[in-house]
Amino acid sequence: MNRLRMSVAATAVALVSIVAPQAASAGTTLNGGGSSFVANLMEKCQSLYNPDSATNKNGDVVTYTATGSGTGRTNFANKLVKWAATDSPYSTGAPADFVYVPMVAGAIAVAYRLDGVTPAGATVRLAPDTIAKIFAGQVTMWNDPVIAADNKAGETPARLKASVGGVKATVAKSGKKVNLTVTFSAGAQAKYKGKTVSVVRTTAAGKSSAAGTPLAIKPKLTVSLAHATGDLYTVKVGKAAVAAIGPDPIVVGTTVTLPALPIRVAYRSDGSGTTNNFTRYLAAASPAVWTKPANDSFSSSFPGSVPSDGTFQAAKGSDGVSNYVKDNNGSITYTELSYVNERASSGVKAAAVRNNAGVYVVPTAAASAAFYANAAVDATGLVTPDYLVVSAEVYTINAIAYALGYTANSPENQAVRSFLGFVLGTCSPANGAGLGYAPLAGEILAKAQAQAARIGA
Repeated sequence: MNRLRMSVAATAVALVSIVAPQAASAGTTLNGGGSSFVANLMEKCQSLYNPDSATNKNGDVVTYTATGSGTGRTNFANKLVKWAATDSPYSTGAPADFVYVPMVAGAIAVAYRLDGVTPAGATVRLAPDTIAKIFAGQVTMWNDPVIAADNKAGETPARLKASVGGVKATVAKSGKKVNLTVTFSAGAQAKYKGKTVSVVRTTAAGKSSAAGTPLAIKPKLTVSLAHATGDLYTVKVGKAAVAAIGPDPIVVGTTVTLPALPIRVAYRSDGSGTTNNFTRYLAAASPAVWTKPANDSFSSSFPGSVPSDGTFQAAKGSDGVSNYVKDNNGSITYTELSYVNERASSGVKAAAVRNNAGVYVVPTAAASAAFYANAAVDATGLVTPDYLVVSAEVYTINAIAYALGYTANSPENQAVRSFLGFVLGTCSPANGAGLGYAPLAGEILAKAQAQAARIGA
């Protein structure tokens, strides 16, 4: 959220107090804060919830300040706010009698501004190791051979078979069709009992859509589908991807030439859940380069010492790093997709990141939602993503924002529960994707709603 919008939001709250003092005094001021990842969605949700007398029956006034996840968790533990949001859990200092509530997912974009790319306006492609080397200070020029290799036209071998957890998938071309064969071991049949098998087709242009009709699990399934050159097929059991296969080489058809310009890296100076999730991705996807575990502090997770020669620049909040990139040609950062979209007219773009199926995918709400289809949700509501999932449709750098609420039975906590129910059930489904977020669905949504029901109960 930029300063202008923060000022407008603050003015709006002030006007509510002036114009409708009776409604404001009848309810509770629910001051919240924390994650800047989710700030743009919270701005939208509070603007809809506060004046909605049908849903917000007590006239509560919700506010939200993007302080960063670390400060949000601290302020919540010290009861300086009624609720908070964070993209990473407590490691220490957690209060008693609270719950994590998954609120929304979203992509963490590798955002950059780079003038002079050929062809003009082309999107830069980056492999996981390349991203890790850039943010570790090992690749320092945009025309470095490592980056150039990711952006050279070429192809990778066809993926004709895959095997994961007792599920085997193969593909064979037959004229203008393909035959997909999926077999299940006895253990896999038991594990996935009651689920169906479906296929998602991803075209050479990167468009994904359902292919064929979902089928009940059997020891062996064969599916015949129409095929166009370059199509990849993601086999899913339920919503979880188990294989990405295709009979043709994966072709990258355009060489993107990058200027001989130094790279300047912007990173979060504050305790940041976005940093935690981004460095967790780096450690999982490129462990040989990113050798330290994830942390809310970028400098603590950095493999070595952050360079002090001006090539790395710290900035506060998602707005801070995003504005640095907007204002500095040749710079790069990690930030939420919504902040990139806000600055697209200033030349800020999101890189296409290579996923585990070998496909370069730009961040979208749909690609983020597909990634979390494989995630596990534990009893506390925390979500563990699968960074090694093989699916042609997924974007692999993502985060989930959690709300923090107290379980003690009180009118204030019940008011927080009401607002979070509105976020999960109404605001996020209606507005999240348009802002660059992925509304929760399936098991994660069900767990989130159960967690929210415990607040003030």
